Amino acid sequence: MVNSCSPLLSLLFFFSTTALILAQAPATAAASTTDPSAKNLNWDEKFEGVVHDANTIAGFVAEYRWLSNYYLCRVEWDGRVYGSAEAAYHSGKYPVADRDVFTRLEPDPARKLSRTKPYDTAAWEIRKVPTMRAVVWAKFSQNPELATKLLATGSRYLEETNWWGDKIWGVYRGEGQNLLGKIIMETRARLAKASAAAPVRTK
Repeated sequence: MVNSCSPLLSLLFFFSTTALILAQAPATAAASTTDPSAKNLNWDEKFEGVVHDANTIAGFVAEYRWLSNYYLCRVEWDGRVYGSAEAAYHSGKYPVADRDVFTRLEPDPARKLSRTKPYDTAAWEIRKVPTMRAVVWAKFSQNPELATKLLATGSRYLEETNWWGDKIWGVYRGEGQNLLGKIIMETRARLAKASAAAPVRTK
């Protein structure tokens, strides 16, 4: 009886082991094909969709990191000094008296605070584009080295290609309004006009 059961037990063990291996295989494959858009990329890394060539700067990363609102630089806007354009922009969602906290925050904490701190969304919808335009102008006009870099991009098309799904301020997987990119190009044109109008210094 013992001998007759051994082959059956061996067969059952074989099938159960095989089934376990097959069940684990899809999970392993899925883990190895994670969507790169979900990856928390370093700002110095390029990702799929980034184009940096003679005609286009799509993706404010790597050598064009400074085009991003997350770039750390002094930005004085509406009576306060911030550590980035991102922090200044999000502070604009609130009354002047409530903005001081944003002057002490780095870009990502500022964005996250604006996701949890209530504000008048209807009023902000009207003000957000003018606010972004003013903040971006402050960033580049107040930082000569950034203004010089922006002017050096010439007539290249600027696009905030991104991996986080923003189709309003940027472009995600080929779709989006690219409002930030357009505002930066407007700023570039404004800086160029101001530079051309400036009196030439003579020795």
